[in-house]
Amino acid sequence: MWLRLYTAILMIGALSPGDVVAQSCNAPAPVCRAAENVVKISSFEPVGSAVIMGNGILVTNRHMVADNAGADVTLSDGRTIKASVIPTSFPGDLIQLAAPGIDMPPLTLNENVTPETELYVIGFDVGRQAVRVYRPGKLISPRADTPLARLHHDGRSLPGNSGGALVDADGRLVGIVASGGEGRNEAIAVSLLARLRAMSGEDKVQESLLIGRAYFRCVERLDQLRSQTGPLASEDAIEIQDACLATSNRQMMDNAGMVFGTRRDLDRALTMLEASYRMDPNAPNALISLAITYHIAGRFTDEIPILYHGLDLMPTEPQILRLALQAGLWGGDQSLADRAMQQIENVLPQMAPAARRFYDDPPPAPKRRP
Repeated sequence: MWLRLYTAILMIGALSPGDVVAQSCNAPAPVCRAAENVVKISSFEPVGSAVIMGNGILVTNRHMVADNAGADVTLSDGRTIKASVIPTSFPGDLIQLAAPGIDMPPLTLNENVTPETELYVIGFDVGRQAVRVYRPGKLISPRADTPLARLHHDGRSLPGNSGGALVDADGRLVGIVASGGEGRNEAIAVSLLARLRAMSGEDKVQESLLIGRAYFRCVERLDQLRSQTGPLASEDAIEIQDACLATSNRQMMDNAGMVFGTRRDLDRALTMLEASYRMDPNAPNALISLAITYHIAGRFTDEIPILYHGLDLMPTEPQILRLALQAGLWGGDQSLADRAMQQIENVLPQMAPAARRFYDDPPPAPKRRP
């Protein structure tokens, strides 16, 4: 039951041998040309993507390399070259790689994405063993006004795409692919690339190593615990919480929050998910996970403002509507319950009869969990 309440959003592929073979491309010609700037890489995570930025520099996700000093870059002709990590104190999920053997003009940047902009993910496809352009999507929520807020879109994305390119129909780089799940995918806006460059260099070695080690500890400990059950030992819980918070990566915080939630450590789950939500309040997956955890804990009054924001961002999302109906009635906010009930009848008629019965005769609120 607990596991079904959470959405896994960390995208990790498995390494497969073979050359990166060119694939047919059905996207606009500028998008297909942009795919030439995306390559497969292997490092701490065995398979992912990176974007060639020109002058022997690539950009990928920090979670792809963790504390590794380098990465293997596989080119379209199957050749593999070594790239070195450029140290950085940048707190987001981006890092640069130096690969002097790669010389390609950079993509044009587009920092002005609108809800109407068509967005294409370009990344390494594990199944096809090739860099691939996926079917397009659009933004599903506006980018929040916080320093590390991400772009949230519904373009198709698969494991192995992390570190790849999010481009518009003109082939302009909009963001670096970061994570996704349940059709709600994320990219790091190109407006943050200047900050990444300014915070990178050989004088950042120690700071970069500390951040990388936090990624390593967070990911490794979470992976170890996924196959285990039962309450966490206190020292394990403290180590996970400290390491995942130290990454400053909302994706890592979400994953840790899910692990704590499935172990019924609701206080620590909420610590992680609240930190994630503050970092990017328009992140759909973070918002839903936080609302669910408040719901399970019986903290309906704390959940209510999250759900109002969720209804503004995702007015047709079934999970948000169901939670809003229940939390509104159990938390004493009739306006929220009325809004949810009306919206359910408007957009989810198949869900409306059961929702109306609950609305007309709600059962007692579950007891708040310690």
